[in-house]
Amino acid sequence: MPEERVSWKDSNLALIGSKLDHQVKEAAAGLEPAWDGIGISVSKKIWRIEQFKVVAWPEEKYGTFHTGDSYIVLNTYQKSEDEPALYHDVHIWIGQESSQDEYGTAAYKMVECDDSLHGAPVEHREIQGFESALFISYFDKPITYLLGGVETGFTHVEPTVADPNLYRVRKTHKDIMTLTQLSLSKSSLNQGDSFILYDGAEKVWVWHGASATGMEKFKANTTAESMATECTVSTLESDDTDEAFWAFFGDEGEIQGPIEDEVGTVTEFAPILYKLPGDGEPIEIAKAENAMSSAESCFDRSLLDDSDVFLLDCGWELFIWIGDGADKSEKIHGVAKGQNYSKSDPRTMSLPMTLLKAGQESTKFDAYFN
Repeated sequence: MPEERVSWKDSNLALIGSKLDHQVKEAAAGLEPAWDGIGISVSKKIWRIEQFKVVAWPEEKYGTFHTGDSYIVLNTYQKSEDEPALYHDVHIWIGQESSQDEYGTAAYKMVECDDSLHGAPVEHREIQGFESALFISYFDKPITYLLGGVETGFTHVEPTVADPNLYRVRKTHKDIMTLTQLSLSKSSLNQGDSFILYDGAEKVWVWHGASATGMEKFKANTTAESMATECTVSTLESDDTDEAFWAFFGDEGEIQGPIEDEVGTVTEFAPILYKLPGDGEPIEIAKAENAMSSAESCFDRSLLDDSDVFLLDCGWELFIWIGDGADKSEKIHGVAKGQNYSKSDPRTMSLPMTLLKAGQESTKFDAYFN
């Protein structure tokens, strides 16, 4: 009987010395081969976590992620053509149906990737549907979420283009568009989004919910046109009838009303700075006097003690800052502590999280300090 599949949301990432720690090390069997030759030129690399191992994701699938999986993304870049130095951002991407083991392995391996590049990368956590603008910028097309994932002893379905696929086109936070595969049923449809029904390059439909936005309609139409290489896309409004289209859905189920995002959009927030002790709960160090709608200088830089680890909650993103004098193990513990903090509130659960070492501060982070 397989072990219970535990959601990534329940993970506390207590990795060092744990059963997961030993499983990851055993699966790697020494130095991780995935890190051979990385970071030596401008490039983008993606790997999927498969049975505690890091497996290269095919380049033709970049920008496509399975909701049941966890991934590692490494972006190596130059700040300008005139500056030969290379910089790195390494991200873990967590599907909403990813397991605790997959998330934990991804977090562990992200730190390992960081170590292989001598601590140069900036580390990030990305959650499906709440990706940072930086992560979104890596891909030319909307991020696509596919059902299922790698086989882990549980039922996963790897979709193929030979089967009819239903995709939801939705505008998420900050006007970011996503493409999500859903099960083929009426109950998957809702009046607030646009949908694409793909039955091969010869049969493609677009169905617009009554409350779909103009941006969602436009993106659904253009995406469907790129899929329909051997036909003209059939476009339907919510009350249109098309027997061939509705035949795929059968008689069961009902079309849903507009669906709100699980986490409300924050428009203003008073940033809070915490110290993260070696054990125990975060300690509030300072809080901005006023709520703000964007980054503003509100903290004194001297609050960042070089021997400690701090967490900045700015409402839309979490930053973990690690001082030069902090213990090296904090690179793993920092992500774990950030995860524990994010679990405390639905608002923070899915926020992008960035781990910065002293000297790596981003412009966005610096904007909160004078």
